[in-house]
Amino acid sequence: MMDNTFEVIRDTLGAIPGARIWSAEERKDDAAFQYRAKLMRGEPNMTEFGLMNWVGGGGHINFSPISPTTGEDAMRQYEMIKTRSHEYGFDYIGEFAVGWRDMHHVYMLMFDRSNEEERKRAHELFGILIDEAAAAGYGEYRTHLAFMDQVAKTYSWNDHALWKLHEKLKDAFDPNGILAPGKQGIWPAHMREKHSWTS
Repeated sequence: MMDNTFEVIRDTLGAIPGARIWSAEERKDDAAFQYRAKLMRGEPNMTEFGLMNWVGGGGHINFSPISPTTGEDAMRQYEMIKTRSHEYGFDYIGEFAVGWRDMHHVYMLMFDRSNEEERKRAHELFGILIDEAAAAGYGEYRTHLAFMDQVAKTYSWNDHALWKLHEKLKDAFDPNGILAPGKQGIWPAHMREKHSWTS
């Protein structure tokens, strides 16, 4: 499977003028390459946390919409998120993880958590990104606790069929609503009117 997958990747990327695929042997002295190689082998490390030093105060929230695996969708998301980020005074720091049927776009919104004005700006930007991505057809697949209800409301297809199913399951498996109430926007019956997609 790995050989077949690599052949597809090599042929696809090789069709791009100027593109080059580096081997592990060619990059054995490259610290950035070695960090990723270890991470992909499942070797835990703290290198990723270096991003917390991008700005003082080390705050961040990740915005992670999913899309089809097309260059058009990647560029559309990149431009949309980068433009809004710059409009709100933040840097664009992102990456794409491509799977067989979907592409995860992880945008890391870095801000100074000790700066109240900056925190408010980051919060406002994040809310706008959720709504704009949803309007463009991109669903957020994971989010910060503060935005779970907003993200849940964007999954409204077929008169909120997905959330009706989630709530039926929640009521059946956790009738007293004691297991992570509100996680991913799924609230127990006694809290639903105030918090869920119905409010």
